[in-house]
Amino acid sequence: MKKINIAEVAGAAGVSTTTVSRVINAVPTVSEDNRRRVQEAIKKLRYRPNPSAQRLAAGRTNTIGLLIPRFEGIFHSYFALQVIKGIGVAAERSRFDLLLHITDGTTFPSGAVDGLIFIDVYGCEDLLDRAIDEGIPTVVLNHYLEDLPVNCVAIDNRMGAERVVDYFVKLGHKEIATITGDLKTQAGLDRLDGFVNAMKDRRLPIPDGYIQYGDFGLPSARKAIESLLALPHPPTAIFVASDDMALETINVALAKGVRVPEELSVVGFDDNPIAAQARIPLTTVRQALDQMGRLGFETALQIIRGKKKLPTKLLLPTELIERQSCRQTWLER
Repeated sequence: MKKINIAEVAGAAGVSTTTVSRVINAVPTVSEDNRRRVQEAIKKLRYRPNPSAQRLAAGRTNTIGLLIPRFEGIFHSYFALQVIKGIGVAAERSRFDLLLHITDGTTFPSGAVDGLIFIDVYGCEDLLDRAIDEGIPTVVLNHYLEDLPVNCVAIDNRMGAERVVDYFVKLGHKEIATITGDLKTQAGLDRLDGFVNAMKDRRLPIPDGYIQYGDFGLPSARKAIESLLALPHPPTAIFVASDDMALETINVALAKGVRVPEELSVVGFDDNPIAAQARIPLTTVRQALDQMGRLGFETALQIIRGKKKLPTKLLLPTELIERQSCRQTWLER
């Protein structure tokens, strides 16, 4: 079928293409007679306006740029997929498009967008400064920016870590270690801070070697658990900063003959679906990643539509999910 253009609609209605454009974009200055003639021509010719052209005519694109810091295995990342899912569902409901831009921290979206959402700001600080300087409606996810006038939605990682320590203490554990995430990220640093503060508040010692530094990767988890098990007095419980690392921790412990949870309790962070399906279902901290994405999009939309002036700063709570990777110390030691 031949595609009808705006000039053909104008010819059929006996008006100019400008008048047709004004009718399509609901400009109130068009006379009722011309409006009726244009609408009849559109119906007769089965003309469908170009959505992009309509948006440009209205001075907007109905597109939000999603900036994603480049890292290895990004599209295998549970974190990234859940956040993008939350943003994508909210965008579809609002009839917005997403422009995904993966960056090493130096490249900026080249297409026209109404606003920007940073999936994290790690490595993209200069791009955030540029967005602010250019007055682009911007929201940062997964990084709480307390001292900057920037909209942000993040997870309360500190409180999540503190709840893990409380849980271990309730089970009778005192020798509690941690394997951290990447401390260059706010999430990794806050989970460590929450762990350390909770241990201090409960007057529990942190012996040398009980803090092992990881980077969210499996090799770092393997190295960390091997170091912990080699200590003269290994821990009875370990808080691991991600589910992937926690499951690798359990695998290495089992391979070395350490029984989980009878001799070693392990808690992760994320509530990745694989945690529930593991051979020893993992107790973990659930973070509302899709909700963070949805709220980030909704915040950006409110700014674009002029409904929000002051920066929005949201810190989302976590939830401890109990499964079978932990045990009370007095049950079987």
